[in-house]
Amino acid sequence: FGRLGGLWETQITYYPPDGSPPRHAEGEWEFGYALEGRAVIDVWQVPGRGGLDGEPRSPDHECGLCVRIWDPRLQLWRFTFHGTARGLVVHLFARQIGDEIVMERAEGAQLIRWVFSDIHAESFLWRSETSHDGGHSWRLEQEVRARRAPRMDASSPDARSELAGVLAVAGPHSSLGDQALVFD
Repeated sequence: FGRLGGLWETQITYYPPDGSPPRHAEGEWEFGYALEGRAVIDVWQVPGRGGLDGEPRSPDHECGLCVRIWDPRLQLWRFTFHGTARGLVVHLFARQIGDEIVMERAEGAQLIRWVFSDIHAESFLWRSETSHDGGHSWRLEQEVRARRAPRMDASSPDARSELAGVLAVAGPHSSLGDQALVFD
């Protein structure tokens, strides 16, 4: 996952299960190391910061955090995604298979697979697929085309890395309500 480090601009395509036309969106995805290099984290945002026009993120906009930690006993990555828009928490196991990074989990009779592929210094592809027949066939649910974001002047106020701000926010988000008091 380390080769994905940095900020990426994303073009996202969502494929509805009912066969209706795909929906498209733009966003950002930023990867970096955490926990003294023992973990790889990322922040996923749709739309990206530039698409908010100074407005706060609405509840239906996607914003998520992923944490990946290597498990030397199992020889694979433990992966957790926390999506704030829908309260989604996803746990997967990840490993490299050929040229791809494959994250998988079983949820009842459904198999879920998230795959990074065609990874290059300036671009990569990501896809989310599901199977309801034990992996004999897969349905594409979401596809992301990522291009490395242009480097910004470090003195620009917009050059602040989202990852640098993950643990450096002024206080709790308003959506936490009274629950924020638990840690105050």
